[in-house]
Order: sequence, then structure tokens, then C-alpha cells
Amino acid sequence: MVNGTSPFNVVSILIVTTAFLTQHIYFCFDKKAEFELIFKVGLIGWVMDTLLIQNNIIRFEGSYAGGGSLVQPFWMSCLWLSLGASLNYSLAWLKRFRIWSGLIGAVVGTVSYLSGDKLGVLHFESPLSTLVTAFYWGLTLPILVFLSSES
Repeated sequence: MVNGTSPFNVVSILIVTTAFLTQHIYFCFDKKAEFELIFKVGLIGWVMDTLLIQNNIIRFEGSYAGGGSLVQPFWMSCLWLSLGASLNYSLAWLKRFRIWSGLIGAVVGTVSYLSGDKLGVLHFESPLSTLVTAFYWGLTLPILVFLSSES
């Protein structure tokens, strides 16, 4: 099982994420808009994952000292911020497929969470959890694509 609570892991994740986001913002033409997009995506991700946790849809394993928590783990927040940084660049192709972004999100987002389940860092609480996660990603990705189109 992966333990994301050790100080080394937290510091390492913080350094890598900060370095990535700093260089990303440095090379952007519209730094303010990109920073706002990254912040919005991070906030949406935090809220959505926290809602999934609080509604017993998913549980993150080994991410908290002393057991579980009702909020998204730190390392997952870093992934959401990094996703925000990729929307206008490596994921810019999604803007051409706005109509399909819900289906793409439902499939790809769910597969990423299933991968986390296989790696032992998150757990689906019931068989229905996979469908709820697909629905959640089917709604979330089009919102993120819309936000990236606005920036």
C-alpha cells in the first residue's frame, strides 16, 4: 500500500508540483488567466473528490495519518492542479470535441480512478461507485473544457 503521509512524500510531491506549475506559468503568455484556470480546476477537483469521499463513493487508502479523512488528500490536489495546467496545452484537443468531452471524461476519468484502485491508493466503496464516478467525470470534464475555453 502506498503511504502518502510520510513527510518525505509530502515534501517531494510539493516540490515537484511547485516546480512544474512555476515553470508552466513562467512560459504562459497570459499568466493571470492560466493561474486562474489552474486555481479553478484545483478547487473543482477538491470539491468533487471531497463530495465523493463524504458520500462514501470512494476512499483514499494510506493518504492520511491515523486513518481516513473526509477531504481529498494532498497528493490528489496536486494532480488536479496539474490537470488544470494541461487543459490549454496537452489537452487543448478536447476543445474541438466539446460535445464528446462528457463521454471522454466518463471513460478516461473513471479509468484513472480504476487505476488508482488497482494501485491500492483508492478504493471504490461499492459496485455502484464506478458508475457514480463515471457520471461525476462525465459532468466535470465538460465544465473544465468550458473553463479552459474561457481563459
